[in-house]
Amino acid sequence: MQIDSDKCVGCGGCVNLCPQTAIYFSDNKAVIDQFMCTECRTCVFVCGMGAPGVSCRFPHLILFAEAAGCAGGKRNRHMCRRNA
Repeated sequence: MQIDSDKCVGCGGCVNLCPQTAIYFSDNKAVIDQFMCTECRTCVFVCGMGAPGVSCRFPHLILFAEAAGCAGGKRNRHMCRRNA
């Protein structure tokens, strides 16, 4: 997950509601700690500005898993969506 700093208005909704406390403020904008984030998407659902977005943290691992035929089924498909 990443926050688009151009869209973030610094309201704090995502910071206050993140169940992992993975979001904090920096220069009055929300920032997601990539190591603490579990990609639950709570921030996406609470943000009225559309600032949080899905990003693939480990694209090389996802591509390797797909090539090996072990890409985790339906449960893990939401974790990384490559642009076609």
